[in-house]
Amino acid sequence: MAEAPKTKSARSDSLEKFISSKLGDYPRDAEIDLFRDWFARRYGANLAAVIFFGSCLSEKSKSATSFKDFILVVDQYRTTSKNPLQWLSHWILPPDLFHLSLLSNAGRHECKYYLISRRQLSDAAGDKAKDLYLLGRLSKRIAVIYFRDDQSLREIVSAQAGAMRRAAGISLGLLDRFDKPGFIKAVMRLSYLAETRLEDETKVDSLYAAHAEFYDDAYGIVLNEFLSDKLIRREGDGWKPVGGKIPLARREVDQLLIQSRRRAKARWPKMIITVDNWLEQLLAKLERTYGVKLDIPKWEKPFILITGWRHYFRLKREGKIHEHRAEK
Repeated sequence: MAEAPKTKSARSDSLEKFISSKLGDYPRDAEIDLFRDWFARRYGANLAAVIFFGSCLSEKSKSATSFKDFILVVDQYRTTSKNPLQWLSHWILPPDLFHLSLLSNAGRHECKYYLISRRQLSDAAGDKAKDLYLLGRLSKRIAVIYFRDDQSLREIVSAQAGAMRRAAGISLGLLDRFDKPGFIKAVMRLSYLAETRLEDETKVDSLYAAHAEFYDDAYGIVLNEFLSDKLIRREGDGWKPVGGKIPLARREVDQLLIQSRRRAKARWPKMIITVDNWLEQLLAKLERTYGVKLDIPKWEKPFILITGWRHYFRLKREGKIHEHRAEK
């Protein structure tokens, strides 16, 4: 294993201060209030924070059919459900994904939200992360639409800072010589390398363009930390990883990506239970992203995890489903 970077205690808190200054910056609308109020009623005093992320964070990246995405951080799982099997299952392959549909005078409002405990958030966003499922999401632009107290907010700041540093360190194993935009896009691409996603090849570019100033500033701080830690060195107008210093070598990164993809697929059976109309949601996203309408016969729906592979491999051959691979 290559030499690990310096611990947080050996670094300045510039990244944390920068993140703190940006977490309250997001587009306000009545739908945000509607969802936030529902989360507060549903989870009560157990709710520590609500993170807002995804394409709806910017007018530049969202589409007319985009759903808002949230991460709900709770103190404990025990009080999230009266069914012990349900709340105990939250400990397995967190976070769990839910679909929420609400009605108001303005019509129907839909969102997706993840549920995770404070303890597991800390583990999933840093060096203890077993995959890139949550770490990859927190390494991108996020906002906080609710936090219970200052401690809850500090934990979100720490989680995002840890996720950004960890994702950036992993990305060094995939790079040779690079400039800042190339480095940032490599970090952002990690979550797509680690999962099977219904996203087109322009997704990373559009997300970067939507928050370019944020990414340039935040990952500029990370690059300066890496330079100070001697994980990278200057080369011309860019940088180059220092062999033997980076957190993970290319082989180790590949192994982590394989493990992440396996764990992501292992979450699918849980999503069938936690996401209302999960199959309809998946088919709707396929149609939104690629304009492909896939009709699943009624008889097949109960057995889709078995029979669905025929659709999966066909759509993969047609380029409608991506399991991204890092370039050699």
